[in-house]
Amino acid sequence: MADDITTIQVTEETWRQLNVRKNPGETFDDVIQRLLEEADG
Repeated sequence: MADDITTIQVTEETWRQLNVRKNPGETFDDVIQRLLEEADG
């Protein structure tokens, strides 16, 4: 599944919020995965 890539559309506000949560060296996928794990938590 790691090789599956898709494009999603987000608002500028969502992009900004994702970018704020992004640590150095992370991808946006890393951020989204972390948020999903927290939501399952």
